[in-house]
Amino acid sequence: MAGAQTGFANFETPPVSPIALTPSGTRLLVTNTADNRLEVFDLTSGNPVWIRSIAVGLDPVSVRCRSENEAWVVNHLSDSISIVDLSPGIAGMRVVRTVPTGDEPADVVFAGAPLRAFVSVSQLNQVRVLDPANPLGPATIINICLLYTS
Repeated sequence: MAGAQTGFANFETPPVSPIALTPSGTRLLVTNTADNRLEVFDLTSGNPVWIRSIAVGLDPVSVRCRSENEAWVVNHLSDSISIVDLSPGIAGMRVVRTVPTGDEPADVVFAGAPLRAFVSVSQLNQVRVLDPANPLGPATIINICLLYTS
């Protein structure tokens, strides 16, 4: 019989943007980095009420809402983004697409017209620009150079 585990050390990646509200403010999304999940809470009663836990990639460090029913979760160790359908019902509350990003993504923001997703990729010193309507399509890559001045 195995004894109780002692000395557990949790070495997950530090979060970047681990909390988000849906645009209506009725749901709270929180990355559960240690358990590789996105936690979803209902805020309509005034207090957070847990709705669901959704498995995403390894070490989710950031969550951003693209719309009321779509969230993008950045998975630092999986080198991916999990696109989560937040729609209620049987078809919703699940990962609907996984987008490869390159080594160790850290965050994503949505901006521009037309709308674009800007993904920071820390180990490659890049920002990858994706079309949210076609996230598996070709990305525009912006290399970030280190400039030294004396």
